[in-house]
Amino acid sequence: MTSPSQNLSDDKQAQVSIRAQELAHMVEGELFGNPDIVLTHLAPIEEGSSGSLTFIRAQSFAKHWENSGCQAALVTKGVDVPNHNPDQRALIFVPDADLAIVQILRVLDPGIESPPIGVHPSAQIDPGARVDPTASVGPGCVICKDATVGPSVVLIANVYIGKNSSVGSDTFIHPGVVIGDRCTIGQRGLIFANSVIGSDGFGFLTPTDTRPVTKVPQIGSVEIGDDVEIGACSTIDRAKFGATKIGNRTKLDNQVHIAHNCIVGDDVLLCGRTTLGGSATIGDRSLIGGAVVLNDQARVGKDVKIAGGAMVLDEIQDGETVLGVPAMPSRTALANVAAQRNLAKFCRRVDKTLKKLDDTYTTS
Repeated sequence: MTSPSQNLSDDKQAQVSIRAQELAHMVEGELFGNPDIVLTHLAPIEEGSSGSLTFIRAQSFAKHWENSGCQAALVTKGVDVPNHNPDQRALIFVPDADLAIVQILRVLDPGIESPPIGVHPSAQIDPGARVDPTASVGPGCVICKDATVGPSVVLIANVYIGKNSSVGSDTFIHPGVVIGDRCTIGQRGLIFANSVIGSDGFGFLTPTDTRPVTKVPQIGSVEIGDDVEIGACSTIDRAKFGATKIGNRTKLDNQVHIAHNCIVGDDVLLCGRTTLGGSATIGDRSLIGGAVVLNDQARVGKDVKIAGGAMVLDEIQDGETVLGVPAMPSRTALANVAAQRNLAKFCRRVDKTLKKLDDTYTTS
């Protein structure tokens, strides 16, 4: 079998040329349909054309197959796909269609253009810094005194690494990232453009009659675990003292803000524009929707799900699903939403009833 990675085209979207039978073997799936269909690219099920491969993860997607232009689909086992023509098209049944698509995308991924191993002539490396000879340091990078850059690290361009900071092996850092002083980045990290790690926490004494606004020095650090991904334009502040901590395998979307002294556990997902106030904590495996706000010192337990736009004021127990402002258990929040939809009608009925009572009282 020819590996798809050997047939990549020069198109903006990576393409392949692979028979349905070969693809089924590659993903260890069960083929139902024409084994000789040649597949060349991936497409959404509603937008496919000749040569398109799509995926059907659940029964709700299967209804689109009859009118889809795609010629083949990866299907999660147990999903019934009606009106399939096995002579003209192919279904490949796998335990998990999402996971099978990930496997294919890994093969097709062309990767990111990165600088060669070594230090670009325009980079500025302090004599006291330690840069592993297998690292790739691109143009315009600055690495300060006593900083450490580990094996196979890639700094694409214009990356700043502050004093006494370290970047673990196989970490990939996109252009414009700033890593301030006293920050530790674990192994196999991925940091996207223009993120800032280790900026000062927002610490001030509020003004009184006897003192102005007074800045509180932020002398702590940031500690980021292994296999962490940080989206573009995200910020993680240094602690006032101690450390702001991000656990292993945690993923931050774009424009996420982590304030000073926050602690985020392992395997946490933080969607875009989520904001954590100072000293907030999130337990392992919690899923945080977009634009969620955690108040200062808020506590979120393990395995929690928070819907987008929610505001957490105090504490969420392990395993809860919450939404709303303020965040509350989903059943309560949905009941409140349903009640609000009828609130105007209810108020009109109350007004009419009160008016009738007033009229009755007046005439009696």
